[in-house]
Amino acid sequence: MARRRPTVAEARIKRHMHRAARRNQVAQRTAARAAHRDERHTIGSHLRNMGADDTTATGIAASLRKKTTPGVKGYALKDGTRRKCTRYTRAQVLIALAAYKPRKTEYKTARAHLLDLAA
Repeated sequence: MARRRPTVAEARIKRHMHRAARRNQVAQRTAARAAHRDERHTIGSHLRNMGADDTTATGIAASLRKKTTPGVKGYALKDGTRRKCTRYTRAQVLIALAAYKPRKTEYKTARAHLLDLAA
């Protein structure tokens, strides 16, 4: 028995159904990616969100990068240019912050303040 060709109307309906299914898949993937990305930030942005000023957050972040577990590689926009960065969860940053022993007095006070906020 030979296969019958679909009519123009049937082909159009099937095409529209495939497009709708594809749009749904893409929307679900985009939402899942955004939810996953929401909890991950760079170390500096985590510290700034917890209340550290820019210079202190930058200095502490440079030291904490050596103490953290591997994060997720990604890109961040800075001045309209994409640059490589590593993103971490808040728990990873807090674990590294607990193990961090700063020498500078301003970093010591900032560490104590940030750990108090997290507790």
